[in-house]
Amino acid sequence: MTFEEFFTKKKIDLDALKAVKPSLYNEFKNHYEQMSEKSFDHSKKFWFNNLRAEFPLKEQPKASIVKSADIEEAPSTTTNDTAKSSSGYKPLFRKKIDPST
Repeated sequence: MTFEEFFTKKKIDLDALKAVKPSLYNEFKNHYEQMSEKSFDHSKKFWFNNLRAEFPLKEQPKASIVKSADIEEAPSTTTNDTAKSSSGYKPLFRKKIDPST
């Protein structure tokens, strides 16, 4: 994962961070190149919430969602007899032990 992909995953706008705080950007980039992704994440974790609030990443529009009206509903295959006879899960209990035996 690249430095840019990491900050996209964390939902932080890297371009805005670079424009406003170039020294912090350079420090993060330098540390990211020297550490593994996991080590960087753990060592800088306390920064991410503040940076996410200060430099939020603009959401990318997702693929269009298919409307439910466009989808034809399949006819129901269950009959009333099977729907009524099925009562769902019924727990089984142990039989009571007669203490007199």
